[in-house]
Amino acid sequence: MNWFGENWQRVLFAIIGFVFLLFSIKYAINDKIAESSGTFAISFLSFLYSNISRFKKFKGLGFEAELWEDKQKEAAELIDRLKKIVSIFTTQTVLNSVTKNRWGGPADWKSNWKLYDDLVDQHKVLGHKIDFSDLKKQVDDYFLFDLCMHNSSIRKRITAARSTARKMIEDEFGDPVSDQVGHVKRHAQLREIIEKFDDPFKVSTRANLAREMLQWAEKAKTAAKEHFGINIEFDRSEMEKLEKLSKLYENRPVEVTEELIEMSKLGNDE
Repeated sequence: MNWFGENWQRVLFAIIGFVFLLFSIKYAINDKIAESSGTFAISFLSFLYSNISRFKKFKGLGFEAELWEDKQKEAAELIDRLKKIVSIFTTQTVLNSVTKNRWGGPADWKSNWKLYDDLVDQHKVLGHKIDFSDLKKQVDDYFLFDLCMHNSSIRKRITAARSTARKMIEDEFGDPVSDQVGHVKRHAQLREIIEKFDDPFKVSTRANLAREMLQWAEKAKTAAKEHFGINIEFDRSEMEKLEKLSKLYENRPVEVTEELIEMSKLGNDE
C-alpha cells in the first residue's frame, strides 16, 4: 500500500497509456490512420509521464531532463525503447497506406506523402529525434516504381517488333524447315529482342529502374534493327520521363513536387 501511495500517478498514466495503445491498434486495423496516430501519440506521452519520477528536472515535450544518477542508464534505455516503438508504428502506418489496394489502380500518392509529412512533422513537434531515412527510402522505392511503370508502352512496342520478326523468320524458312542451322541462328537473333523485364519492383529496390528500362529499350531496338531491319519507335515523351526519373534516383532522397504527384495519377498500361 505504501508503494501504491507513492506511485499511484505512475500506475494511472501506465493504464491510460495501455488503453490508448489498444485504441490505436484498433484504429490502425480499421485503416483509420488519423485516429490511430492521435491515440498513439497520447499513449506514448502517457507511458512517458508514467516514468516521470525517473527525472530530476523536466522541461516539456521535447524534453531536456537531468536524470537522477542511479536512474540515468535505466531512463535512457526506456527512452530508446519508446523511440523504437514510435519508429516502428510510424513506419508500418505509412507503408500500410502506400501498399494498400495498390494493384487496384493508381496509388493516391498525394495522400501518401501528406501522411508521411504529417507524421514526421508531428514527431519533430513532440521533440522525437528519430531517423526516418530508411522509411523515406522505402517509400521512394514505391514512388519511383509507380512513376516508371505508369503508362509505359515499351513492352507493347517490343512485342509488336518481335511478332514482325517472327513472321519474317517463318516467311524466310517456310514449313517444313529445310535449313535447320540457319533457322536456329535466326531464332537466337530473335531472342536478343528481349520482350520481358523480369520483376521490375525487385529491380527498383536495388537499382535505378528508370535507367534499366532505358537500357532494355535500347538493346531491343538495336537488336531489331541489326538483325531484322525493324525500327522500334518508342514514345519520345516516355523516354524523356525515364531520363528525368533516372536522375531523381541518382540524387535521392526524392524531392516530391506537384509535378511528380500529377505524374503519379496516370494509369498503368502494362
